[in-house]
Amino acid sequence: MMSRLCALQWVTVLYENVVPDSLKAEYAREFITPIIHQLVDNPPELIIFKSFEVLGKITVPVPGEMMLLGTHSSSLPSNDADESSDFIPQHPMDDASAMFALDILDPSRRQFKSRDREVFAALIHLHSHNHRLLPDLSRVIEFMCTLQPSEFVFISFSLELDRFVANRIKQRKATVAMASASASDAVSSKKLKREQQSFARDLEFVSSFVQQMSHVLLNANETAELREALQDSIGSKGTEGCDKQKALLFHILLHSFAHNTVVAISLCMWAGAFRTASTFLHQIDPLDVNLMLYLQLDQLIELLERPLFRHLHLRMLEGDIDPSEEGSSAMLFLLLKSIAMLIPQSTSYNVLCSRLTTLARFRQSAITLEGKRMLRNMKKAPNGSDTEIFVTRMITIRAIHCEATWRTVRMESLEPVEEAIEKSLQVLTTVDEAKGRRDWLGYANEAEENAANMKRRAESFGPRLVDKKGYNELHSLDPANIKDFDAQKLPETTSSNSKDAGDSKEDEPRHPDEVLPKDQVHNFQVLKSHGLVVHRGGASASAEPEHTKTRPTNLENGEKDEGDEGGWKDYWTQSTGEVPAD
Repeated sequence: MMSRLCALQWVTVLYENVVPDSLKAEYAREFITPIIHQLVDNPPELIIFKSFEVLGKITVPVPGEMMLLGTHSSSLPSNDADESSDFIPQHPMDDASAMFALDILDPSRRQFKSRDREVFAALIHLHSHNHRLLPDLSRVIEFMCTLQPSEFVFISFSLELDRFVANRIKQRKATVAMASASASDAVSSKKLKREQQSFARDLEFVSSFVQQMSHVLLNANETAELREALQDSIGSKGTEGCDKQKALLFHILLHSFAHNTVVAISLCMWAGAFRTASTFLHQIDPLDVNLMLYLQLDQLIELLERPLFRHLHLRMLEGDIDPSEEGSSAMLFLLLKSIAMLIPQSTSYNVLCSRLTTLARFRQSAITLEGKRMLRNMKKAPNGSDTEIFVTRMITIRAIHCEATWRTVRMESLEPVEEAIEKSLQVLTTVDEAKGRRDWLGYANEAEENAANMKRRAESFGPRLVDKKGYNELHSLDPANIKDFDAQKLPETTSSNSKDAGDSKEDEPRHPDEVLPKDQVHNFQVLKSHGLVVHRGGASASAEPEHTKTRPTNLENGEKDEGDEGGWKDYWTQSTGEVPAD
């Protein structure tokens, strides 16, 4: 370990004392990759900290150095104070927007920024090929925030993650184009399947990466200044230049944090973008609702009960001038109710509902005092507003993840979906699974499939399923047959309707699954008397209700009936629980 520490120290000595200023940037690029890739061996914490200390020294520009702008350059000149208030970002993920957001730093902290983002790009590349290193990523980010401003570290990671996903999308499209041009269908299918699985793994990696970033953002002491800058940056957004820089900082982080649903929601809650998170939850894709989402929501609810989010507990007690604003208490209450309705009933659900129940009576009285004016202001977000921009970004990113999940599921099926997947990759359309199923089963069109299904049902269950005049087991009771039903107009029954013991089993009404519970005998006899249940034997005579039925004389002495499998006394005891008197 001492030899590795000496080697790392020697790199710093050469950079500071031997390498000229004009070559310092090129010298630093030569050592970034070797120093980063030694993390694969999981070295001790001392080696990790020393490695990033060396990277922090050799990547920070020195006075008088010629700035070499590369593909990952983030060393654009800072905006002047007069120009910052008039700056309009063209896109939140370009270099100009990043530098405008970083102008929020004090001049004493700006000098610790790197000349480029090569280190961050190398770290993302390393972890994308070694997923086993992800559990230790939070410790790496904490080390980097110790040596450089946390705002610069998180913005750099966000920009490089966005570039990583964009490059993977381009690579996937190129692979699909090559596979479609291949002469062999088997080779094309294998390439598509391998590329789809690789793309799905990369998206899962990005989701795990931003989850580690969120953990450091909300819990580490090294990111306290970043948390302070982001807190209520959207909920209480002003018109000053500093407020615009904080809002842009949130927008940049949201672009990368949207790769994980719960991470994006937690960032919105910290920044006061309650309406954005609530609107997104009401439009969440069903493919995003899985076990991992439930587990992460449990962790988020547990985090909400900690002192870190204590200010949100008091926020819900505040009154709102406009309840439709991003940072209003009404939007926060709506967001928490949406989360409660999304998660299953568990310990976290009980904890969240207990807090919401405590506030419900107070908020009800507050709304009553304010009148209906508050409810009328709950309008849809206008076009071009920050809320619409944020929600659109989150929905777009989650659509990429859901699309990759769906294609992975389709790849594992037995249906020939290579052509459909290729078409969806090019024109971004969804696969018509109904048409694919019909083609696979050999049906010419939808009408032929429906006719075959009706024929199969009629053969399996008999004509009673298609009897339009009576009970339809596939749908519901015909309203025309039951609209005039009156319990007071039951038909009179006499003992003449009683039949011999040998025929009683044949005339007994039957449940659709051929099993009639004893506690439902009376109900089925009433339905049978109105023609809503058909006999198994097809008889048209109505069965008498149980409470008016005359008991056969051959059962009075407890004798067994020929069609009955048990004695009358046993049947009476099991159905009523009473022992008949002799």
